[in-house]
Amino acid sequence: MKKIFASVVILAASLSGLHAQDNLKWGATIGMNSSNFSITGFDSKVGFHAGVKAEVGLPQVSDGVYLDLGALLTLKGAKIDGGSAASIKFNPYYLEVPVHIGYKYAVNENFAIFGNAGPYLAVGLFGKAKVEGDLVDELDVESNSTNVFGDDAMNRFDLGLGLKAGVEFNQKFQIAIGYDWGMIENIKDSGNKNRNLMLSLSCFF
Repeated sequence: MKKIFASVVILAASLSGLHAQDNLKWGATIGMNSSNFSITGFDSKVGFHAGVKAEVGLPQVSDGVYLDLGALLTLKGAKIDGGSAASIKFNPYYLEVPVHIGYKYAVNENFAIFGNAGPYLAVGLFGKAKVEGDLVDELDVESNSTNVFGDDAMNRFDLGLGLKAGVEFNQKFQIAIGYDWGMIENIKDSGNKNRNLMLSLSCFF
């Protein structure tokens, strides 16, 4: 999978270099995450993502085809909700780089619809796993939180596939919904993987 991702990045760089000056658009993106883990027993939790993105038109492939790139700070994770007795929240922050191929259809000068898909690579930066509730208070533990990455904790690296669709206004503003499927275990030998639903608002400079 890592070799496939590297090949996509190399191909993307080669293609974008051909017409970058004429077809490159830069912008900022921000939005909400609803993330979870793939195995049962966990509940979704709300997070966020924010960062920069770029689109590179690929008319040499076909009109409407483009490369979608990004660099995002994203909060994912999941929780176990035990009510007032005890709850556990996993709050991993990642630097995530999606590399998608997309197609955009211009309905008119001011409105377009688009969709894109491709891999993403993420590196865990920091985060905490936190336990709260009446049982924790009764135990009077010294600390109820611990680093979410590290030995016997979550894997710092993630690799997966993403899918996104949305609308564009005035060739400047975008509203999109997307979903990421993690392909690597986020906890060793658990079979557990990241899942993330995203709602995004983007603006090109």
